[in-house]
Parts: sequence; structure tokens; C-alpha cells
Amino acid sequence: MKIFLILILTITSSLSLAQISDLRGQRYCEVLIGEGKLFKGISLDVYNSIGLNLCPQEEWAKLSEKKIKKEWNADFVKLNGPRFWTMDSMKSSLLNPTIVSFNGIEMRKAGILKLGFKDIFGKRSVYKERKVRRNSIWIFNADDFVFELISPNSKVYIMQSYSTEVKDLTLEKLKDLKSQLKLPKGWNYRARLLTETLNVPIPEGLATVIQDDFYNSYTLIE
Repeated sequence: MKIFLILILTITSSLSLAQISDLRGQRYCEVLIGEGKLFKGISLDVYNSIGLNLCPQEEWAKLSEKKIKKEWNADFVKLNGPRFWTMDSMKSSLLNPTIVSFNGIEMRKAGILKLGFKDIFGKRSVYKERKVRRNSIWIFNADDFVFELISPNSKVYIMQSYSTEVKDLTLEKLKDLKSQLKLPKGWNYRARLLTETLNVPIPEGLATVIQDDFYNSYTLIE
């Protein structure tokens, strides 16, 4: 069974926002642990390494979904990563600050992801909006590049993280990504140099997110 997910950091907490800096290009990973019934939906707890470590490859490669599932007595486990942030800093609150360890990789519970049957067994959707509950503000510094998708109706989605799952990407390679994407009709991709700092808040704690065909993740600027 192969599980396809829109794997986005989901933050849902009433705690005060804390700022984490120097994120651009920083590597992170996630372990998603959940329970539920396939036809009734699944709830996944998202554990994230942000602010604790850079998800060391040697330890990450040894993680086993089957082993974690048994240890946590979970119905479902999914490893997500490594991924790399494209913002410079963020203000956010964690769902649970307690640190847990997966084969020596420390993580904290950052959120909860709700999935239905189609999300689990269907083909991963790209260029399709999803709603994600989180309490965060992305911050992009002046004189740095941002990477954006523009929809046919002029909605702008800013990249929050890139993946190396499909293609060997780097921050520098993102500048020339347009020619490699299979953009739907009317869509555009651009790399834009900021002249001033850009803050991207999430109105009412509900983000609109999409992924491109390389599974890079973007948030709608509202």
C-alpha cells in the first residue's frame, strides 16, 4: 500500500508565537503517526524536527515506518522528508512542545493532519488547493528571492519548502524551475527578488496550500 499525502507542516495551538530564524535552505523532516478507519478518515499527528536538528541522513535512512507503527501502536505511519525551507524565518506555535525521539532524531508535535479515503489511495494532487489549519507567519527577507506560482485568476502562492523526492533541487536551481514544471494552462512560475521584507500571515489560522509536480509546497498570499 502506497500512501500519497499533501505533507505540510500543520500548526494548531493557542500558545504565543515564537520566532525561529535562519531557516532558508534548512533541512527538516517529519514523522506522521495516525489512527482511524479508511472510509471514515484518518487523523495524523505531525512530528517535525524544526528548531531541534537538521534531520541527519544517517539516522533518517534507518527509520522504519513498520517499526514506528509497532512501537506507537498506530494504524498508520508515514515518513516525510527530507524537505528544505524557503522562507527566512517563521513565527509559530507548536501543538505540543514535548520532545520525542525517532532513532535519535528529536522532534516535536507540530500539528494534526486530517485525511480522507481519496487522500490516502488516490494519486497525489498537484496544483490543487487544500486547506491546512495552522498558526504561523512566514517571513521572507528583503534582498532574497521568493518563488511563486500564479494561477489563471492571478492568485499568488509563495513557496514555503522544496522537496528532493522527485528531483535533485537546491535553492539556486529554484530560480530556473519554470522550464521544468508541467504547469497547467494559464499558470505561471516566477523567481522574484524582494525589495522589502515580506510577511505572510495565515488569516484565521486556515492556510490555502498547493504543491507543484515536484511536490514543492506553496501557501496562498491573502
